[in-house]
Amino acid sequence: MTRNLLIFDLDETLVHATTERLSRSADFEWLQFYVYERPHLSELLSEVSPFYDLAVWSSASKEYVDVMVERLFGTRFEVKFAWSVDRCIQRVHAQSNGYVYIKDLRKIQSLGYQVERILMVDDSPEKIARQPRNHIKIDPYVGQADDVELLTLAKDLVRRAALPG
Repeated sequence: MTRNLLIFDLDETLVHATTERLSRSADFEWLQFYVYERPHLSELLSEVSPFYDLAVWSSASKEYVDVMVERLFGTRFEVKFAWSVDRCIQRVHAQSNGYVYIKDLRKIQSLGYQVERILMVDDSPEKIARQPRNHIKIDPYVGQADDVELLTLAKDLVRRAALPG
């Protein structure tokens, strides 16, 4: 039986990386960025890893994604893949006239996952507009030390894993 795949976005979902220091110390620094890990990430990963294969897909650079995945997941949690902006589809965003990077989950089918068995946790719904039923929207994380979104998410994901089908 194929396990479900749980894909995480990075920025404003699992971390907040900024060139400006916040009122508390950063969890780590990378290049010019102060990186703040979303509270309760380790608890979330511990709760969901028995039920889901884990992956990361960000619209950031490959170098950034690789560093963040190493820091956040390490060797404790296996990551099936860590994709960056080069796997996204760039489109014009009508409201801002800027660009949005679409994460088309059909690209993952070549890895053996059916789209119906994939969930994507992302703070930006426009990035997964092609498969909105697969999207789990999370409030953007901007470094708040008292954030509890990942605890709520862990409960929801474990509940979903227990559902038949």
